[in-house]
Amino acid sequence: MPKRAYCPSCAEEVEVFVTIAEGNETPHCSQCGLLLDPSKSRVQPKLQTVVLADDSSSLRTVVSEFLKSRGIAQEVITTEDGKQFLAVITQMLRQKKPVSLAILDVNMPVLDGINAAKTLRAVEEGMRVAKKIPILFFSVVRADEHMKKLLDFVKPAAYLNKGKNASPSELAERLSQILAQLIKK
Repeated sequence: MPKRAYCPSCAEEVEVFVTIAEGNETPHCSQCGLLLDPSKSRVQPKLQTVVLADDSSSLRTVVSEFLKSRGIAQEVITTEDGKQFLAVITQMLRQKKPVSLAILDVNMPVLDGINAAKTLRAVEEGMRVAKKIPILFFSVVRADEHMKKLLDFVKPAAYLNKGKNASPSELAERLSQILAQLIKK
């Protein structure tokens, strides 16, 4: 029987697959690929600016306050959809202002997070940005094969299932674990 473990990204118990590199076994989520060894993901990144796009004002507030209160981000700029996100981030790239992380809701009106991420990568390429901005996708749906392919296409990227009944503190803890790994990439 395959080994199972809780994945903070998927917000559920998942099958584990193990990779072996340099003689070390590392467990990963079979759904989203997240490293499941909590001892390797505890160092919190220090981010300068995060640009967050989500159509839920309450989620924007919770995530923004969490990132700032824990000292993870100095500044969080929030937008309501992918179109506003691209306008803000393109302007910042033109002005050579650093963006440490993009957080995108997958399902938003006007322009969804998937197309916003693909467009961001095209903008970065067109502007010859040397280091791609890490992207964290938020969604209430499970990571499927399409999401895995998207994460690979727009990497560095990660996925966080918001969870249907996630409390703000639970969501914040899972976000913390995933950010530590995403920023290391």
